[in-house]
Amino acid sequence: MLKKLMAKFGVGAATVDLQLDRDQWRLGETMTGSIRIEGGEVEQRIHDLQVVLMMRAHVKGNHVTRPVQMIPVLSKFVVKEKPFVQEVPFQFTLPHDLAMTSQAVQYFLHTRLDVEQALDPTDQDYVAILPPLHIEKVFQALEQLDFRQKPGSGKLTAYGQEFSFAPIRPMGIPLKELEVIFFDAPDQLHLLVELDLATGFLGREVERKAEIPVPHDLLEAGKEQELARYLQEKIETYANNPQAIPYFSLPGYGRKGHKGRYQPMSGMIGGMAAGLLGGLLLGEMMEGAGDLMGADDLLGGDGGDDGGFFGGDGGFGDFGDFGDF
Repeated sequence: MLKKLMAKFGVGAATVDLQLDRDQWRLGETMTGSIRIEGGEVEQRIHDLQVVLMMRAHVKGNHVTRPVQMIPVLSKFVVKEKPFVQEVPFQFTLPHDLAMTSQAVQYFLHTRLDVEQALDPTDQDYVAILPPLHIEKVFQALEQLDFRQKPGSGKLTAYGQEFSFAPIRPMGIPLKELEVIFFDAPDQLHLLVELDLATGFLGREVERKAEIPVPHDLLEAGKEQELARYLQEKIETYANNPQAIPYFSLPGYGRKGHKGRYQPMSGMIGGMAAGLLGGLLLGEMMEGAGDLMGADDLLGGDGGDDGGFFGGDGGFGDFGDFGDF
């Protein structure tokens, strides 16, 4: 009787341990592993066994943690007293449009054994979510061009995950920073970029926004040098000749959706399209950050021209203003 009472409070209770085959996975891959359940001092009835993919984002000095996807594994079973051991297979396919692990975004899997009328045993495992191979090719090409990611690169914005790069050697153009958001289309990969240039009178900073379409054949193995040259040519052309920047507008992009929010289309890596997982919009994560700092600060006020990656007039910047968070 005493053992049953103690087990209700977690003393001598069953334990649960998620054991993944590895701790790094690419977007679109299927995570695999097993969940090891060991019996405690008494038999316990289990309501369900579930794993929740959690995202933890750094937001202006604060951390916001939200569930991304609940993964049901097993329900209505009994864990007998030790030495009982049960191995339950685990697998979960990562969506293609989640944010990637970065300095600003981390993920962990929270495993819970829901014990009837007792404290629930849990387990927590951090995992790294890597970019798909074709997007990793772009990172590698930028590294060949001597770009390095800046501290805080990979932060979430209302439009997608934004990566920030700085050149570590002179390029022949006064480029201080390159910001990139990835949009994955069926025919090609789009890089939505902002070039921060130290130009004009007394080196005044000028921002130029552009879209760089990357054909899929440039993202194949063995095309690394060609891809790097292609990106360098586009960056230098847009920096030196703003008239060469084409008008860019993704169809359907930037239209107001639920509760007046601007929503990108499916394909935006780390965008709000991913937020439909588990019934939770990424926008709700941003609203959670708004609880910490004020919604007006988070969403760019009343939609004026006061910042954000897609702020400004004309081209693909003319979508309204969500400030970065």
